[in-house]
Amino acid sequence: MSQNKHCAIYGRGLSAKSTIIQNLLKGKPPQELQELEEKKGVLFSTLTLEKFIKEEAIHDNYTLSKSQGRGLQTFSSGEQRKALLQHLFSAKPDFLVLDNVFDMIDVDSVKTIERKLLELSNEIPIIQLVKRKDSLLPFIKDAVRVENENIVFKGNIETYKIQYASENIVELTESLPHPLNENTLHKNPLLSFKNVNVKYGKQTIVEAINWTVNAGDFWQLKGPNGSGKTTLLTMITGDNPKAYGQDITLFGHKRGTGESIWEIKKNIGYVTPAMITLFRGWNTIEKMVISDLVDSIGLYKKPTEMQKRVAGQWIKLIGLEELKHARFSSLNEGQQCMVLIARAMIKHPTLLILDEPAHGLDDYNASLLSALINKIAAEGQTTIIYVSHRKEPGLEPKQVFELVPGVSGSIGLIN
Repeated sequence: MSQNKHCAIYGRGLSAKSTIIQNLLKGKPPQELQELEEKKGVLFSTLTLEKFIKEEAIHDNYTLSKSQGRGLQTFSSGEQRKALLQHLFSAKPDFLVLDNVFDMIDVDSVKTIERKLLELSNEIPIIQLVKRKDSLLPFIKDAVRVENENIVFKGNIETYKIQYASENIVELTESLPHPLNENTLHKNPLLSFKNVNVKYGKQTIVEAINWTVNAGDFWQLKGPNGSGKTTLLTMITGDNPKAYGQDITLFGHKRGTGESIWEIKKNIGYVTPAMITLFRGWNTIEKMVISDLVDSIGLYKKPTEMQKRVAGQWIKLIGLEELKHARFSSLNEGQQCMVLIARAMIKHPTLLILDEPAHGLDDYNASLLSALINKIAAEGQTTIIYVSHRKEPGLEPKQVFELVPGVSGSIGLIN
Protein backbone atom coordinates (compact mmCIF):
# COMPACT_ATOMS: atom_id res chain seq x y z
CA MET A 1 0.00 0.00 0.00
CA SER A 2 1.46 3.33 -0.98
CA GLN A 3 1.78 6.09 1.57
CA ASN A 4 -1.40 7.83 0.54
CA LYS A 5 -3.55 4.79 -0.24
CA HIS A 6 -6.23 4.40 2.39
CA CYS A 7 -8.70 1.60 2.99
CA ALA A 8 -12.10 1.07 4.64
CA ILE A 9 -12.74 -2.26 6.38
CA TYR A 10 -16.36 -3.38 6.66
CA GLY A 11 -17.88 -6.36 8.45
CA ARG A 12 -20.95 -7.04 10.57
CA GLY A 13 -19.91 -7.23 14.22
CA LEU A 14 -16.31 -6.36 13.34
CA SER A 15 -14.35 -4.63 16.10
CA ALA A 16 -10.80 -3.67 17.01
CA LYS A 17 -10.68 -6.87 19.08
CA SER A 18 -11.05 -9.01 15.96
CA THR A 19 -8.09 -11.26 15.16
CA ILE A 20 -7.62 -9.77 11.70
CA ILE A 21 -7.30 -6.24 13.15
CA GLN A 22 -5.00 -7.31 15.98
CA ASN A 23 -2.74 -9.10 13.49
CA LEU A 24 -2.74 -6.02 11.27
CA LEU A 25 -1.50 -3.93 14.19
CA LYS A 26 1.26 -6.48 14.82
CA GLY A 27 2.53 -6.10 11.27
CA LYS A 28 0.93 -9.36 10.13
CA PRO A 29 -1.82 -8.24 7.72
CA PRO A 30 -3.89 -10.50 5.44
CA GLN A 31 -2.69 -11.01 1.88
CA GLU A 32 -5.03 -8.29 0.59
CA LEU A 33 -3.17 -5.70 2.73
CA GLN A 34 0.31 -7.16 2.41
CA GLU A 35 1.89 -3.74 1.82
CA LEU A 36 1.52 -3.16 5.58
CA GLU A 37 3.55 -6.21 6.50
CA GLU A 38 6.08 -5.52 9.28
CA LYS A 39 4.85 -1.93 9.49
CA LYS A 40 4.13 -0.23 12.83
CA GLY A 41 0.44 0.61 13.25
CA VAL A 42 -1.41 2.37 16.05
CA LEU A 43 -5.07 2.05 17.03
CA PHE A 44 -7.43 4.99 17.51
CA SER A 45 -10.30 3.38 19.45
CA THR A 46 -12.48 3.53 22.54
CA LEU A 47 -10.45 0.53 23.72
CA THR A 48 -7.27 2.60 23.56
CA LEU A 49 -8.93 5.48 25.42
CA GLU A 50 -10.13 3.13 28.16
CA LYS A 51 -6.54 1.96 28.73
CA PHE A 52 -5.32 5.54 29.21
CA ILE A 53 -8.23 6.35 31.55
CA LYS A 54 -7.42 3.22 33.58
CA GLU A 55 -3.75 4.21 33.73
CA GLU A 56 -4.75 7.58 35.18
CA ALA A 57 -7.00 6.00 37.80
CA ILE A 58 -4.58 3.27 38.90
CA HIS A 59 -1.09 4.61 38.27
CA ASP A 60 -1.59 8.39 38.08
CA ASN A 61 -0.21 8.26 34.53
CA TYR A 62 -1.56 11.39 32.81
CA THR A 63 0.05 10.86 29.40
CA LEU A 64 -2.86 12.29 27.38
CA SER A 65 -4.00 15.01 29.76
CA LYS A 66 -0.88 16.36 31.49
CA SER A 67 -0.88 19.54 29.40
CA GLN A 68 -4.47 20.28 30.45
CA GLY A 69 -3.98 20.00 34.22
CA ARG A 70 -7.02 17.73 34.62
CA GLY A 71 -7.89 14.08 34.16
CA LEU A 72 -9.26 12.45 31.00
CA GLN A 73 -12.54 11.63 32.74
CA THR A 74 -13.25 15.35 32.96
CA PHE A 75 -12.85 15.72 29.18
CA SER A 76 -15.79 15.58 26.82
CA SER A 77 -15.83 12.68 24.34
CA GLY A 78 -14.60 14.98 21.61
CA GLU A 79 -11.73 16.32 23.74
CA GLN A 80 -10.68 12.78 24.66
CA ARG A 81 -10.54 11.71 21.03
CA LYS A 82 -8.60 14.77 19.92
CA ALA A 83 -6.04 14.22 22.72
CA LEU A 84 -5.67 10.55 21.76
CA LEU A 85 -5.23 11.37 18.06
CA GLN A 86 -2.48 13.87 18.84
CA HIS A 87 -0.69 11.39 21.09
CA LEU A 88 -0.84 8.54 18.57
CA PHE A 89 0.50 10.67 15.75
CA SER A 90 3.39 11.87 17.94
CA ALA A 91 4.55 8.23 18.02
CA LYS A 92 5.24 8.53 14.25
CA PRO A 93 3.46 5.31 13.19
CA ASP A 94 3.66 3.80 9.70
CA PHE A 95 -0.15 3.67 9.54
CA LEU A 96 -3.22 4.50 11.62
CA VAL A 97 -6.21 2.23 12.30
CA LEU A 98 -9.45 4.06 13.20
CA ASP A 99 -12.30 2.40 15.11
CA ASN A 100 -15.46 4.25 16.19
CA VAL A 101 -13.74 7.53 15.52
CA PHE A 102 -16.94 9.63 15.52
CA ASP A 103 -19.05 7.80 18.11
CA MET A 104 -20.66 9.87 20.87
CA ILE A 105 -19.25 13.19 19.70
CA ASP A 106 -21.09 16.24 18.43
CA VAL A 107 -21.06 17.78 14.97
CA ASP A 108 -18.42 20.43 15.72
CA SER A 109 -16.03 17.83 17.17
CA VAL A 110 -16.59 15.60 14.14
CA LYS A 111 -15.56 18.44 11.82
CA THR A 112 -12.45 19.17 13.88
CA ILE A 113 -11.33 15.53 13.85
CA GLU A 114 -12.11 15.17 10.14
CA ARG A 115 -9.84 18.13 9.38
CA LYS A 116 -7.03 16.62 11.45
CA LEU A 117 -7.40 13.23 9.76
CA LEU A 118 -7.35 14.86 6.33
CA GLU A 119 -3.99 16.40 7.25
CA LEU A 120 -2.68 13.05 8.47
CA SER A 121 -3.88 11.31 5.29
CA ASN A 122 -1.21 13.20 3.34
CA GLU A 123 1.49 11.66 5.52
CA ILE A 124 0.51 8.07 6.41
CA PRO A 125 -2.01 5.41 5.28
CA ILE A 126 -5.26 5.37 7.22
CA ILE A 127 -7.29 2.20 7.74
CA GLN A 128 -10.87 2.87 8.91
CA LEU A 129 -13.17 0.27 10.43
CA VAL A 130 -16.45 1.52 9.01
CA LYS A 131 -19.53 0.62 10.98
CA ARG A 132 -21.79 3.47 9.90
CA LYS A 133 -21.98 4.54 6.26
CA ASP A 134 -22.18 8.22 7.19
CA SER A 135 -18.86 8.02 9.06
CA LEU A 136 -16.74 7.06 6.03
CA LEU A 137 -13.87 9.49 5.57
CA PRO A 138 -14.14 11.17 2.14
CA PHE A 139 -10.52 10.55 1.11
CA ILE A 140 -10.86 6.74 1.41
CA LYS A 141 -11.56 5.11 -1.96
CA ASP A 142 -10.78 1.39 -1.39
CA ALA A 143 -12.67 -1.17 0.68
CA VAL A 144 -12.45 -4.71 1.99
CA ARG A 145 -15.18 -6.81 3.62
CA VAL A 146 -14.42 -9.18 6.51
CA GLU A 147 -16.62 -12.14 7.44
CA ASN A 148 -15.55 -14.73 10.01
CA GLU A 149 -12.03 -13.28 10.02
CA ASN A 150 -11.70 -13.75 6.25
CA ILE A 151 -11.73 -11.09 3.52
CA VAL A 152 -14.59 -11.78 1.11
CA PHE A 153 -14.47 -8.55 -0.90
CA LYS A 154 -11.74 -6.21 -2.09
CA GLY A 155 -12.42 -3.33 -4.45
CA ASN A 156 -13.44 0.31 -4.62
CA ILE A 157 -15.96 1.90 -2.29
CA GLU A 158 -18.64 2.49 -4.93
CA THR A 159 -18.66 -1.18 -6.00
CA TYR A 160 -18.92 -2.22 -2.36
CA LYS A 161 -21.91 0.08 -1.73
CA ILE A 162 -23.78 -1.39 -4.71
CA GLN A 163 -23.05 -5.00 -3.75
CA TYR A 164 -24.17 -4.61 -0.12
CA ALA A 165 -26.87 -1.96 -0.57
CA SER A 166 -29.73 -4.01 0.92
CA GLU A 167 -28.03 -5.67 3.88
CA ASN A 168 -29.36 -3.25 6.53
CA ILE A 169 -33.09 -3.76 5.91
CA VAL A 170 -34.46 -5.07 9.23
CA GLU A 171 -37.89 -6.27 10.37
CA LEU A 172 -38.96 -7.69 13.73
CA THR A 173 -41.92 -10.01 13.20
CA GLU A 174 -42.52 -11.19 16.77
CA SER A 175 -44.99 -9.31 18.98
CA LEU A 176 -43.85 -7.46 22.07
CA PRO A 177 -44.00 -9.88 25.05
CA HIS A 178 -46.52 -9.10 27.79
CA PRO A 179 -45.31 -8.25 31.31
CA LEU A 180 -45.48 -10.86 34.08
CA ASN A 181 -47.26 -8.38 36.35
CA GLU A 182 -49.41 -5.33 35.75
CA ASN A 183 -47.50 -2.10 36.24
CA THR A 184 -48.52 0.75 38.50
CA LEU A 185 -50.23 3.50 36.52
CA HIS A 186 -48.95 7.04 37.10
CA LYS A 187 -50.84 10.26 36.60
CA ASN A 188 -49.52 12.83 34.17
CA PRO A 189 -47.11 14.44 34.12
CA LEU A 190 -44.77 11.49 34.54
CA LEU A 191 -41.78 13.84 34.80
CA SER A 192 -41.76 17.59 35.18
CA PHE A 193 -38.92 20.12 35.30
CA LYS A 194 -39.90 23.72 36.06
CA ASN A 195 -37.24 26.45 35.79
CA VAL A 196 -34.49 24.01 36.78
CA ASN A 197 -30.98 25.43 37.10
CA VAL A 198 -27.78 23.50 37.81
CA LYS A 199 -24.43 25.01 38.75
CA TYR A 200 -21.10 23.48 39.74
CA GLY A 201 -19.10 26.19 41.42
CA LYS A 202 -19.32 29.23 39.17
CA GLN A 203 -20.17 27.23 36.05
CA THR A 204 -23.82 26.99 35.04
CA ILE A 205 -24.60 23.71 33.29
CA VAL A 206 -28.30 24.20 32.49
CA GLU A 207 -30.51 27.22 32.94
CA ALA A 208 -34.29 27.57 33.32
CA ILE A 209 -35.10 24.09 32.05
CA ASN A 210 -38.82 23.45 31.52
CA TRP A 211 -39.68 19.96 30.34
CA THR A 212 -42.79 17.83 30.79
CA VAL A 213 -42.90 14.13 29.93
CA ASN A 214 -46.25 12.31 29.92
CA ALA A 215 -47.02 8.60 30.02
CA GLY A 216 -46.50 6.93 26.64
CA ASP A 217 -44.29 9.71 25.23
CA PHE A 218 -41.29 8.93 23.02
CA TRP A 219 -38.67 11.66 23.38
CA GLN A 220 -35.19 12.16 22.04
CA LEU A 221 -32.91 14.16 24.33
CA LYS A 222 -30.15 15.72 22.24
CA GLY A 223 -27.42 18.30 22.50
CA PRO A 224 -23.66 18.60 21.91
CA ASN A 225 -21.06 17.09 24.22
CA GLY A 226 -21.01 18.92 27.55
CA SER A 227 -24.44 20.52 27.09
CA GLY A 228 -25.96 18.89 30.19
CA LYS A 229 -27.67 15.71 28.93
CA THR A 230 -26.07 13.58 31.64
CA THR A 231 -26.97 16.19 34.26
CA LEU A 232 -30.67 15.93 33.38
CA LEU A 233 -30.54 12.13 33.29
CA THR A 234 -29.01 11.87 36.75
CA MET A 235 -31.73 14.17 38.10
CA ILE A 236 -34.36 11.83 36.64
CA THR A 237 -32.72 8.67 38.02
CA GLY A 238 -32.27 10.17 41.49
CA ASP A 239 -28.47 10.11 41.36
CA ASN A 240 -27.87 13.86 41.38
CA PRO A 241 -28.18 15.79 44.68
CA LYS A 242 -28.61 18.99 42.65
CA ALA A 243 -32.24 17.89 42.20
CA TYR A 244 -33.04 18.85 45.79
CA GLY A 245 -34.57 22.29 46.16
CA GLN A 246 -35.64 22.28 42.50
CA ASP A 247 -39.19 22.16 41.14
CA ILE A 248 -39.00 18.58 39.84
CA THR A 249 -41.77 15.99 39.86
CA LEU A 250 -40.92 12.32 39.26
CA PHE A 251 -43.61 9.64 38.95
CA GLY A 252 -46.17 11.66 40.88
CA HIS A 253 -43.86 12.79 43.69
CA LYS A 254 -42.32 16.23 44.16
CA ARG A 255 -38.57 15.68 44.45
CA GLY A 256 -37.43 15.94 48.03
CA THR A 257 -40.76 15.08 49.69
CA GLY A 258 -39.58 11.83 51.23
CA GLU A 259 -39.32 9.46 48.27
CA SER A 260 -36.32 7.14 48.25
CA ILE A 261 -33.95 6.63 45.36
CA TRP A 262 -35.20 3.02 45.21
CA GLU A 263 -38.78 4.24 44.76
CA ILE A 264 -37.59 6.31 41.80
CA LYS A 265 -35.39 3.63 40.24
CA LYS A 266 -38.00 0.88 40.39
CA ASN A 267 -39.92 2.79 37.69
CA ILE A 268 -36.94 3.06 35.35
CA GLY A 269 -35.25 0.75 32.87
CA TYR A 270 -31.82 2.12 31.99
CA VAL A 271 -29.46 1.13 29.16
CA THR A 272 -26.06 2.57 28.35
CA PRO A 273 -23.01 0.98 26.66
CA ALA A 274 -21.04 1.49 29.88
CA MET A 275 -23.21 -1.19 31.52
CA ILE A 276 -21.48 -3.88 29.46
CA THR A 277 -18.48 -3.74 31.80
CA LEU A 278 -20.75 -4.83 34.69
CA PHE A 279 -21.40 -8.17 33.02
CA ARG A 280 -17.94 -9.63 32.43
CA GLY A 281 -18.71 -12.98 34.11
CA TRP A 282 -20.19 -16.22 32.82
CA ASN A 283 -23.82 -15.15 32.64
CA THR A 284 -25.74 -16.52 29.68
CA ILE A 285 -28.12 -14.40 27.63
CA GLU A 286 -31.08 -16.09 29.32
CA LYS A 287 -29.73 -15.40 32.81
CA MET A 288 -28.91 -11.82 31.85
CA VAL A 289 -32.47 -11.09 30.74
CA ILE A 290 -34.03 -12.84 33.77
CA SER A 291 -31.72 -11.05 36.22
CA ASP A 292 -33.65 -7.80 35.99
CA LEU A 293 -36.76 -9.57 37.29
CA VAL A 294 -34.87 -10.14 40.54
CA ASP A 295 -33.04 -6.77 40.45
CA SER A 296 -29.54 -8.22 40.32
CA ILE A 297 -26.46 -8.06 38.12
CA GLY A 298 -26.31 -11.65 37.00
CA LEU A 299 -28.54 -14.50 38.22
CA TYR A 300 -27.69 -16.36 41.43
CA LYS A 301 -30.74 -18.49 42.03
CA LYS A 302 -32.78 -20.89 39.94
CA PRO A 303 -35.35 -19.03 37.81
CA THR A 304 -38.99 -20.09 37.67
CA GLU A 305 -40.49 -21.60 34.55
CA MET A 306 -42.60 -18.46 34.11
CA GLN A 307 -39.49 -16.26 34.23
CA LYS A 308 -37.74 -18.48 31.69
CA ARG A 309 -40.78 -18.38 29.43
CA VAL A 310 -41.05 -14.59 29.26
CA ALA A 311 -37.26 -14.22 28.94
CA GLY A 312 -37.41 -16.66 26.04
CA GLN A 313 -40.02 -14.49 24.33
CA TRP A 314 -37.75 -11.43 24.56
CA ILE A 315 -34.74 -13.40 23.34
CA LYS A 316 -36.75 -14.66 20.37
CA LEU A 317 -37.91 -11.12 19.59
CA ILE A 318 -34.32 -9.86 19.33
CA GLY A 319 -33.31 -12.82 17.14
CA LEU A 320 -30.99 -14.59 19.57
CA GLU A 321 -33.08 -17.67 20.39
CA GLU A 322 -30.37 -20.07 19.21
CA LEU A 323 -27.79 -18.28 21.39
CA LYS A 324 -29.78 -18.05 24.63
CA HIS A 325 -27.29 -20.28 26.45
CA ALA A 326 -24.25 -18.44 25.05
CA ARG A 327 -22.22 -16.22 27.36
CA PHE A 328 -23.15 -12.55 27.18
CA SER A 329 -19.46 -11.61 27.00
CA SER A 330 -19.06 -13.66 23.80
CA LEU A 331 -21.57 -11.54 21.84
CA ASN A 332 -20.73 -8.67 19.52
CA GLU A 333 -21.63 -5.10 20.51
CA GLY A 334 -24.93 -5.11 18.63
CA GLN A 335 -26.10 -8.34 20.25
CA GLN A 336 -25.06 -7.12 23.70
CA CYS A 337 -27.05 -3.92 23.19
CA MET A 338 -30.19 -5.86 22.25
CA VAL A 339 -29.82 -8.11 25.31
CA LEU A 340 -29.46 -5.10 27.62
CA ILE A 341 -32.67 -3.59 26.22
CA ALA A 342 -34.52 -6.90 26.59
CA ARG A 343 -33.26 -7.06 30.17
CA ALA A 344 -34.42 -3.51 30.89
CA MET A 345 -37.82 -4.13 29.26
CA ILE A 346 -38.73 -7.55 30.71
CA LYS A 347 -40.67 -5.81 33.53
CA HIS A 348 -42.14 -3.19 31.16
CA PRO A 349 -40.83 -0.25 33.24
CA THR A 350 -42.77 2.98 33.41
CA LEU A 351 -39.81 4.79 31.83
CA LEU A 352 -37.04 3.44 29.57
CA ILE A 353 -33.92 5.59 29.28
CA LEU A 354 -31.61 4.70 26.41
CA ASP A 355 -28.34 6.62 26.80
CA GLU A 356 -26.35 6.56 23.52
CA PRO A 357 -27.31 2.90 22.89
CA ALA A 358 -26.07 2.98 19.28
CA HIS A 359 -22.49 3.60 20.42
CA GLY A 360 -20.17 1.18 18.62
CA LEU A 361 -22.89 -0.38 16.46
CA ASP A 362 -22.63 -0.99 12.74
CA ASP A 363 -25.41 0.01 10.33
CA TYR A 364 -27.14 -3.38 10.52
CA ASN A 365 -27.25 -3.50 14.31
CA ALA A 366 -28.25 0.18 14.49
CA SER A 367 -31.19 -0.64 12.18
CA LEU A 368 -32.10 -3.57 14.43
CA LEU A 369 -31.92 -1.26 17.44
CA SER A 370 -34.22 1.31 15.79
CA ALA A 371 -36.71 -1.42 14.86
CA LEU A 372 -36.82 -2.69 18.45
CA ILE A 373 -37.25 0.78 19.98
CA ASN A 374 -39.99 1.67 17.50
CA LYS A 375 -41.78 -1.58 18.37
CA ILE A 376 -41.58 -0.85 22.11
CA ALA A 377 -43.02 2.61 21.47
CA ALA A 378 -45.81 1.33 19.20
CA GLU A 379 -46.90 -1.81 21.08
CA GLY A 380 -46.05 -1.09 24.72
CA GLN A 381 -47.00 1.49 27.34
CA THR A 382 -43.46 2.34 28.41
CA THR A 383 -42.38 5.98 28.07
CA ILE A 384 -39.07 6.33 26.21
CA ILE A 385 -36.27 8.88 26.48
CA TYR A 386 -33.65 8.21 23.80
CA VAL A 387 -30.42 10.15 24.37
CA SER A 388 -28.13 10.98 21.46
CA HIS A 389 -26.70 14.00 19.68
CA ARG A 390 -27.46 12.41 16.29
CA LYS A 391 -30.62 11.55 14.36
CA GLU A 392 -30.67 7.79 14.01
CA PRO A 393 -31.97 6.61 10.60
CA GLY A 394 -35.26 4.76 10.98
CA LEU A 395 -35.86 5.82 14.58
CA GLU A 396 -39.17 7.62 15.11
CA PRO A 397 -39.24 9.72 18.31
CA LYS A 398 -42.38 11.84 18.51
CA GLN A 399 -40.75 14.81 20.24
CA VAL A 400 -37.22 16.19 20.68
CA PHE A 401 -35.88 18.09 23.69
CA GLU A 402 -32.67 19.81 22.65
CA LEU A 403 -30.10 21.39 24.96
CA VAL A 404 -28.49 24.43 23.36
CA PRO A 405 -25.35 25.78 25.08
CA GLY A 406 -25.24 29.48 25.85
CA VAL A 407 -23.05 31.92 27.76
CA SER A 408 -24.87 31.17 31.03
CA GLY A 409 -25.55 27.47 30.56
CA SER A 410 -27.68 25.37 28.23
CA ILE A 411 -31.31 26.17 27.59
CA GLY A 412 -33.90 23.62 26.50
CA LEU A 413 -35.84 23.79 23.24
CA ILE A 414 -38.72 21.52 22.18
CA ASN A 415 -38.76 20.51 18.52
